[in-house]
Amino acid sequence: MAALGFFFVSLPCLAIVGFTCFAAFRAQKNKVFKVLAHLCLAFGLVCALVPVGLVIWLSSYL
Repeated sequence: MAALGFFFVSLPCLAIVGFTCFAAFRAQKNKVFKVLAHLCLAFGLVCALVPVGLVIWLSSYL
């Protein structure tokens, strides 16, 4: 049950944090922050799409 809690509660929360960091870093002028923004976007997308992929993968077994 702890693993399900991690996938369906913690990862979406981390996705929100990643998207918030993306918006904050993207608003900065320096190019280093633009690179960090894209890293945060990639992290947020992975955290958001892993639970979706897990549901699709598990539904293929039913």
